[in-house]
Amino acid sequence: MKNGGGSALEDTARLLDLVPYITSHQGVAIDQLATQFGVTVEEITSDLMTLWMCGLPGYTAYELIDLSFDSGFVTISNAQTLARPRTLERNEALALILGLETLLEEIETSNVTLSHIIPDLISRLSMLIGEQAVLRVQAGTPASSSLRAEITSALESRKNLEITYHSTTRDEMSERTITPLEFISRNGVDYLDAFCLTSGGFRTFRLDRIEKLRTVATAAKKRGEHLPHEAAAGLEAPFIFTLNIFSRPRDVMERFSIEGHGENRPEIATVTSHSPEWAVREIMSFGADVVALSPPSLREQIRQRAARALRAYES
Repeated sequence: MKNGGGSALEDTARLLDLVPYITSHQGVAIDQLATQFGVTVEEITSDLMTLWMCGLPGYTAYELIDLSFDSGFVTISNAQTLARPRTLERNEALALILGLETLLEEIETSNVTLSHIIPDLISRLSMLIGEQAVLRVQAGTPASSSLRAEITSALESRKNLEITYHSTTRDEMSERTITPLEFISRNGVDYLDAFCLTSGGFRTFRLDRIEKLRTVATAAKKRGEHLPHEAAAGLEAPFIFTLNIFSRPRDVMERFSIEGHGENRPEIATVTSHSPEWAVREIMSFGADVVALSPPSLREQIRQRAARALRAYES
C-alpha cells in the first residue's frame, strides 16, 4: 500500500523517474533520494519496494529489476528498459496537442480551471517539440471572412442572428436565434460570445462550426437587458437524475463522479449533470448495469433511443 498522499498518476510518474535517476546516481542515500523527489523517507522506501517487484514478463530473477537499498544506500541494475528519462516523441506530443485542442473546444466556458490549465499544457508541449504556437496542430479550420463580416455587421447594427450550428457534443445540427456580443480568440481559434434566445442562456459558439447564418431584423438587446434573472447571471439550472446501479459499481461511480467507497457504495445515487444528452449517452453505454429511475423524461429518451437501436438490427 502506498503511503504517499499524491495521486496514482503522480506516484507512477515518480517511479518512472526514479529508475534513470538511481542508474546515474548509484549508491545515493535514501534520505537524499527522498529530498530530491520531494517526498518522505517512508514514501521513497515504499516506491523502492514497488520497483523491487517490477520487471519484464516472466518475472523471475532474470527479468526483475535488481535493486538494493537495505543498507540505506540505493543501487540498481538490470533496468535497461527504464534507464532513460521519460519523455514524449514528436508524434506523441502532436497527438496530445490535438487531443487537448479538441477537449478545449468541448468544455463548458464556465469551467475556468480547465480553460486555464489546458492552454498552458498545449504551450508547454509546443515548446517541447520546438514548434511555434502559431504553427502547432489545431482541431478544425478557420472561419471564412464572409462569415466574420456578416457577424461584425450584426454586432455593429445590434441585430440578432439565426444560425445553423454543428454541436459535436450532441453530434447534430441545431437551429438557434442568438444575440451576438463579441468575438473571442482562444489559442488561435475564433469564437463568438452570444446570448442564445433558443436555450435562454449565454453561449460560446466556435465560428467554423456555424454552417449558416442570417441576420434578423429584430434589434438585439444588450447583455443582461430584459433577460431572465438566471440567464442574465450566466447561470443554468443543473440537470439532476437518479440511477439504480446493478453492477460495475466502481466504473459507474467514476464515470458519474459518485461519492462512496468500500461497503458504502450506493445502489441508488443522485447525479448532477450539465447536459441531459450527456446523461442519456453515458447511461446507455452501461447497458443493463445501470437504470435511470428519474426523471421520467430521461427514462423516455433512453427508451426511445434503445428502441431505435433495436429497430436498426431488425431484418
